[in-house]
Amino acid sequence: MKKACVIGAGAWGAALAMVLCDNGYQVFIWARNEKTVEEINQRRQVPRLAGIQLPPGITAVSDPLEAARDASIVVSAVPSSAVSEVARTFAFLLPEDSIVVSATKGFDEATLRRPSEVWKDIAPSLEGRLVVISGPNFAQEIAQKLPAATVIAGKDPSARELAQTAFMTRYFRVYTHWDVIGVELGGALKNIIALACGMVEGMGLGYNAQAGIISRGIAEVTRLGVAMGADPLTFAGLSGLGDLVLTSTGHLSRNRQAGIAVGKGEPVQSFLNRTGYTVEGLSTVKTVKRLAAIYKVSMPITDVVYRILYENLPVHRGLYEIMNREKRAEPEDYFVR
Repeated sequence: MKKACVIGAGAWGAALAMVLCDNGYQVFIWARNEKTVEEINQRRQVPRLAGIQLPPGITAVSDPLEAARDASIVVSAVPSSAVSEVARTFAFLLPEDSIVVSATKGFDEATLRRPSEVWKDIAPSLEGRLVVISGPNFAQEIAQKLPAATVIAGKDPSARELAQTAFMTRYFRVYTHWDVIGVELGGALKNIIALACGMVEGMGLGYNAQAGIISRGIAEVTRLGVAMGADPLTFAGLSGLGDLVLTSTGHLSRNRQAGIAVGKGEPVQSFLNRTGYTVEGLSTVKTVKRLAAIYKVSMPITDVVYRILYENLPVHRGLYEIMNREKRAEPEDYFVR
């Protein structure tokens, strides 16, 4: 039987493990916490996938070597803050012919690197067999086998096609793409816009305002993406607009929920303490503010979200600033900054 390794026992890692299991893989999920390992192996559950029973083909382990040994496909599904540590732990344990799939949406806050860049910097030998997966995918719905589509991007056509085959099922449709930068950025930057949409929802300001935030949000996401080397058309696809719409409007979105709480006046730290959630957008907005300055790209929604979260800008004042910016035309030349 084919073996797969999933690094990370959160909801997203467990959902992807279930997809691989449905395609005939014996899946080993690596978790640092022994309690998590026990819960998966004995109760067949992960805390963040309510009501989901894991199939027998999934086993949890805490030993990195046991997880990675003989795996033909390795999925990194940890929070962005953990990618560097995990890559150092696993990079030299991976079989030489394994395909590595980065499923993290965010940045390394210290270095501003994308997750795939972190992996390649630590293990240059992964070049050519490293791909990324991103799209409008709530883990809960994937685990329930509800229909969904996603994108796998990689520089090497054979690597991305092998990963596509590994994940394609009757309920999970997988497309391939060459634009690693664009696919990875789309998955990260949409979380900022989802925070903004949540704030608008929390303030009770209606659907018109949220639609405006989404539309102008994809414009500023594309501006930064092009400046960093992505194809602007990528952001019109599943990993761009598709993921942004889902995360900005779907009730399962942690970033949207955090924004709603802030819009209602709850401090963000109170929200995190109350829910125990990892909200990637909270660190992503810090990184993207720095990237916007480096690449000299205008990102007004990002700037306002950052100041609301970290500079005590009142939420209603932030929206007022966005609505009262200088007049401009809607069409943009994404190659002129």
